[in-house]
Amino acid sequence: MKRVLCSTLLVVCCCQLQAAELYVRPGDYSSIQAAINDANHGDMVIVDPCTYYENINFKGKAITLTSLDPNDPCVVAATVIDGSTSIDPNVGSVVTFNSGEGNDSVLTGFTITGGNGSWLTTSWLYYGKRWNRCGGGVLCCNMSAPTITKNTFTGNVTDQGAGVYVYGNPVNPNNPSNPPVHLQPIITYNTFVDNDANTGLGFVPPNSDYPFEDHGDGGAIVCFQGVDAQIIGNIIKNNFARNYGGGIHIRQWSDGTITQNYIADNNAHLGGGIHITYQSDPTVSRNEVLRNYATNWGGGGIYVYYESRPVIDRNLIAENESTNGAGMFMGWSSYPVIINNLIVGNIGRGIAVRGTSNPTIINNTICQNTAGGIGFYDNSVSTIANNIIGISDSGYGLLAQTGSTPQIHFNNVWANPSGNYNAVIGDLTGTNGNISTDPCFATLGYWSDNNTPADANDDFFVPGNYHLVPDSYCSDAGDNSSVPAESTVDIDDEARVFNGSVDMGADEIVTNPYDLNTDGIVDYAELKTFTDEWLQTGSSLQTDFYDDDSIDFLDFALLAQQWLWTGPWRQ
Repeated sequence: MKRVLCSTLLVVCCCQLQAAELYVRPGDYSSIQAAINDANHGDMVIVDPCTYYENINFKGKAITLTSLDPNDPCVVAATVIDGSTSIDPNVGSVVTFNSGEGNDSVLTGFTITGGNGSWLTTSWLYYGKRWNRCGGGVLCCNMSAPTITKNTFTGNVTDQGAGVYVYGNPVNPNNPSNPPVHLQPIITYNTFVDNDANTGLGFVPPNSDYPFEDHGDGGAIVCFQGVDAQIIGNIIKNNFARNYGGGIHIRQWSDGTITQNYIADNNAHLGGGIHITYQSDPTVSRNEVLRNYATNWGGGGIYVYYESRPVIDRNLIAENESTNGAGMFMGWSSYPVIINNLIVGNIGRGIAVRGTSNPTIINNTICQNTAGGIGFYDNSVSTIANNIIGISDSGYGLLAQTGSTPQIHFNNVWANPSGNYNAVIGDLTGTNGNISTDPCFATLGYWSDNNTPADANDDFFVPGNYHLVPDSYCSDAGDNSSVPAESTVDIDDEARVFNGSVDMGADEIVTNPYDLNTDGIVDYAELKTFTDEWLQTGSSLQTDFYDDDSIDFLDFALLAQQWLWTGPWRQ
């Protein structure tokens, strides 16, 4: 009898735990918040296409809030949550997570617009607590780390994080007895366009307990204080920040991953594309960082500041603009590892190193920037190895102020109008493995009207094919001992060290043993050699791919598998 009773109770409990689907549509729920209020952990709230004028709160529930099809752009565009009609002036975020939600609280498939942020008390290092107006589209606080995926954020305006704002744990990491807990929100495959992190918006804090920090940071995303977000596969375009981070702002011991994003046409005083500061160490990899703008504060593409140690690897950083590090800026004792990037066609200097910073700059292609390659200022110390630096429109390839002491070896510094090295460095060509010669790229980039960027008629920069051809002097010319542990593959995700020696630049020449004449394609030339050797025997046959000292169908099968393989320099 007891066994029957226990079995019955188990069936009842399982039925009660089964996830439910709640629909926001005519005849069911009329508002999204009403459906959330009735949902239980594990439920799914499914929303019909419409414009919903709401400011919603997940209320700590591990639910999925979704449109009918997050993978259909038309459905996403037609399923709108507009937060512009909030009745509480202190709460203007379109979506709020403030009850410790985790990754199993999911927001997916909506257009999020009309948000103007909510008041939040945040703790700034060295400044103490401040009122901030945060999270125009989405606000995450009180240790919340949801999943935000496949949404469009547009037309949101607030002070901090116009698209998404995530606030972590207000604990100073320099106190070993009380280390911070790091959050890991997931922000993937969203589109952020035309969001505005601005100042002077006219909102009044709810009380005078703390000063108001009216700053304007993070046009699309802010991760603040121990937030190790996974920022993957997003389109971040045409956003604005009055001060820091036109696209992404990472601040105060926040790490995480920024990868495979398209970050373009964003604008800020500093860090037009990405701003990383205050002991933050994210991995920034495989992004396209294009046409972002920063003023003379610096960092048109990427800005790194204050004891931060990011790994910046395999990015295309092109056509960004600033008079203080158009491609990248780093300052105040920062130690980034910058490896395998294409830093090309930027309007200004490729990289600026300031404020006693000590970056490791290895195996990058830093070419065709309008004001030179790398500048070292303010007693900075850097390791510069295995790079190709040159073909600038003006300026030096490598420039250092007195007091800065870059360690420069095994680089190809070539074709810079003011000189490859300034007088403080002296000409290093022919010493410490440094060379100065045409790197032999497959093709160079060009400006759309074939003039310099100073010409007002220029439209855009078209990056070249910066793969090295096999007979390049940069082939096997680098220093293997300089390759950091983080650098296992090149810009193409191919082995960073091929045939035993590392190449200079972002690209490692990887040839194919079936490409017998090394012309970059396996085609009829190889087939002719194969037919010439058909049925021959011996130990020195070119097409003995099977390695059995004879030429037969076994070798033909292997050749057929590689038919029309094309080297990257031919593509």
